[in-house]
Amino acid sequence: MKKRSFISILIFLLLTSQLGVFGMSNKAQAGETTSISTWLWDTQKIVSEPDATLQFLVDKQVSHVYLQINRSIKLDVYKSFIRKANEKNMNVYALDGAPHWGPSTKAFTLFLDWVKSYQEGAKSSEKFSGIHLDIEPYLTSQWTTTYNAAVKKYQDALLVAKNTAASLYVSFAVDIPFWFDEMTFRNSHGKGNLAQWAIQQTDEVTIMAYRDKALGANGIIELVKNEMTYAQASKKKITLAVETMNLGQDGFLTFFEEGQAAMNEQLDLVSAHYSSYSSFHGFAVHHVGSWMTLKK
Repeated sequence: MKKRSFISILIFLLLTSQLGVFGMSNKAQAGETTSISTWLWDTQKIVSEPDATLQFLVDKQVSHVYLQINRSIKLDVYKSFIRKANEKNMNVYALDGAPHWGPSTKAFTLFLDWVKSYQEGAKSSEKFSGIHLDIEPYLTSQWTTTYNAAVKKYQDALLVAKNTAASLYVSFAVDIPFWFDEMTFRNSHGKGNLAQWAIQQTDEVTIMAYRDKALGANGIIELVKNEMTYAQASKKKITLAVETMNLGQDGFLTFFEEGQAAMNEQLDLVSAHYSSYSSFHGFAVHHVGSWMTLKK
């Protein structure tokens, strides 16, 4: 009886040493700086099912939650969710953004004002750990019609948010696509490429490296190599993001078809490649809703 119990325990330990709760092997989770992040866009989840949502995040070993700000939701709901998340060693960032956002856009100003007001009225255990922007200016017509103006507007907005985050003593993070290293600028902010500039101006950058393969010319490892080098030189953090939504014919952009196990295998390869980079901060999975229903 004792021998069977010992064997059972040994098997369990061997299995759990090879696979983390997230599903990745420990080499993909190694290091104190490695994190697992995700976006929580559906704010109704913190209203109607906060505990179930938190349990899912715990099960996936999530350390950073980018939580969208919905001004129609009561402050106490945010406070309760963040407090519980903090108790589970999760950092919650205030998330929002839209392609048209600029430094004087009303929605952008309202977002920052909301965050400032919230932080002032929240207890330390209820406060956001950072501001996370998801502005995608390339989705506007201005990006193709007046590119230089669109880029300048984007940069101006990031600097406003950067100053706000600094005044609140929280981290400042942004999402950028992997191809921003090919987008150049020359204006009052200097000259160079947008990826390097964004990395230099923020504390953390999440690269939307939306591919379902780690290797190859069109794989995650190759697509983010410049950004990883920029961040290494600037001593900044890079989180590599993957997609789990159903994107139809664009299946190569997401792990929706392949599922969790296949995603884990590919992220293991990415982690093994970049594990020696101090800039490698971990992975982000987009997003909670689609990740919850992702097949195993």
